[in-house]
Amino acid sequence: MNAPALIRALTVALTLALISCNKPMADKDAIFGVVHEHVHAFEKKDVETVMATIHPESPAYDGTKAMVGEMFKTVDLKYELSDLRLESATPEEMKVSFKQKTTKIGGTGQFMDNLVEGVHTLRRDKETWKIFKTLQLKITDLQGKPLFVSPEPAPASPIEPAGQAPAASPPQTPAAPAPTPATPPAP
Repeated sequence: MNAPALIRALTVALTLALISCNKPMADKDAIFGVVHEHVHAFEKKDVETVMATIHPESPAYDGTKAMVGEMFKTVDLKYELSDLRLESATPEEMKVSFKQKTTKIGGTGQFMDNLVEGVHTLRRDKETWKIFKTLQLKITDLQGKPLFVSPEPAPASPIEPAGQAPAASPPQTPAAPAPTPATPPAP
């Protein structure tokens, strides 16, 4: 192979490699957008929009709708999301870590204010990213007292921080994108 042909071949190969590597990063904005939309729907107590952010093949999809509807009837919660980070990215799945503070601001239902560290796993539903599952790694009360620590290890170092993330998101259970109940899940 002559030098110009080799250079063209290497250029094409490098370009394709860069395009494929940047695809997950290009989807980062879409992923964070889904998380923020999920939060906004919880803040508005909009069950349909909450469900639109959850992957229809999630094992917890059906149970989540009923649980969220009941929760919206009994408690008013404030959510503060921070430290969004893209932990891993493939064309099929993305993982986003987060920290979240959830406080009760009204309603007659019981709810334990808490801080959650977790990871959302998002998968494509056709061309749209949706939350497939969420793993709570650690839940503490607002004073930092541990309420729950996951036996699963935290993800490896993040790919890239999200920067400031002023929106909020409800705490999640390991199997379902739904708010944390008044008591933490059993380990």
